[in-house]
Amino acid sequence: MNQIKNLLSKVWGKESADFTVGRHEIDEVIVVRVRGSVEKHADQFVSPTVSIPLVSTLALFWEKAGLNRDDALSLLREAITEAMDDKVNEDSAIQSRIDDVQEAISTVRKELIDRLPKMKRSGRLVTKDLDVAVTPVGFADEVAA
Repeated sequence: MNQIKNLLSKVWGKESADFTVGRHEIDEVIVVRVRGSVEKHADQFVSPTVSIPLVSTLALFWEKAGLNRDDALSLLREAITEAMDDKVNEDSAIQSRIDDVQEAISTVRKELIDRLPKMKRSGRLVTKDLDVAVTPVGFADEVAA
């Protein structure tokens, strides 16, 4: 039964619950028909990019670059404001800096992240051939009667 719950969560996970503000009482009985196939891929070992603590990394980067807190925040605020005001207008000067950042990211990935111990990631679960139909039966007190 837990497998079905997990499948339903995966199939409907990106849909939003369309409720208005406030508390909503729910007491409905439904029939869920799940039909089709599910494909589970093998687990993989991947570079631990999500395990790198971004905030700590930025803090240490600022320290090693010789920036104090106020200067770092001021520079960051200025950069964010400029990027948002220009709506990421990538003129040649900015594109050149973006290319430098991309190159730095690539270097970090090749020379640092790819050399870290690999972490196990659960294999993908493909549900594209799965059909889920929901049929309302009624309110719980009506069904019980």
